Amino acid sequence: MEGGPSEANLHPMTGGWFDLGGSAGHNGGMSQPPLTVYYSPAYVVEGKSETVTKARLVAEMIEAGKAGEVWLEAPKLATRKELELIHAPEHVRSTFEDKGSFLEVGAWSQPLLDSILASTGGMRDAVKEALKYGRSGSLSSGLHHARRDAGNGFCQFNGLALAALEALKKVKTVGILDLDAHAGGGTFDILGDHKRVYLADVTVNSFDSWEPTDAERHFYVEVDDARGYLGHVEDALHALERVEFLIYNAGMDTYEKAGGMKGITKEIIRKRERLVVQWARAQKIPHVFALAGGYQWGGLTLAQVAELHLETVKAFAA
Repeated sequence: MEGGPSEANLHPMTGGWFDLGGSAGHNGGMSQPPLTVYYSPAYVVEGKSETVTKARLVAEMIEAGKAGEVWLEAPKLATRKELELIHAPEHVRSTFEDKGSFLEVGAWSQPLLDSILASTGGMRDAVKEALKYGRSGSLSSGLHHARRDAGNGFCQFNGLALAALEALKKVKTVGILDLDAHAGGGTFDILGDHKRVYLADVTVNSFDSWEPTDAERHFYVEVDDARGYLGHVEDALHALERVEFLIYNAGMDTYEKAGGMKGITKEIIRKRERLVVQWARAQKIPHVFALAGGYQWGGLTLAQVAELHLETVKAFAA
């Protein structure tokens, strides 16, 4: 973009480019730059769970132009030093050196370790991109259940926590919005006491639930009726109004045919994604997404799971 972004489009905290209008021609003819999403073939280990296989299909749909103007970028792997910022050194060491099992994902292998490190690093690099250009994302899954001293529920390392610490290098407060079907108990375990991190969790399943300890920074609700689901999402966003950066864990396992809650349809999922993005843009804060949960438990094909996740990419790219 010749001449660079106009001053009106610079984010006040980061100095990065941030779209205020969302349309071509705004501010002297400038349109929002393409969405950069982090992914590489290292994310994928075929024959394993959806956590480490579905990203390939989402990436193929992006490359086919089904999400709009989106660029795929390979991230740098997360390092042991970075991981020890969020996890106990023994948990990091044992993952690299003891070569035990990676929870439900499968037995230790170098490709599986690289997949987890790439997916975790993708969240860090998405934050860096969003600090410059307003928004980004990573085709990452297997994040929010990982605790400080152990993995849990398909999650070995907590890329949401790493992303939050990366954002806090440039902004004063970070919000993590978790709309996976299951709660992000691992994220709370790592960041619940962090005074500059706000957590908002809307679940449809009690797995990995947690109890807020700070009414100002913590919002948690387990939905028991799909008719109120989007209202709870709006309440969660309201709870994050003080934050200067949003990290969105965009689980698709809330969908009624993916093992989620009856009544949460594809249209509700689409509305949810638009709601989150429109809120972040109205707040004028940088925002990033992770894919989070999405499974074949309700009889979906892996391609159908990937199509659900593409809704998040579409919303961010719009």
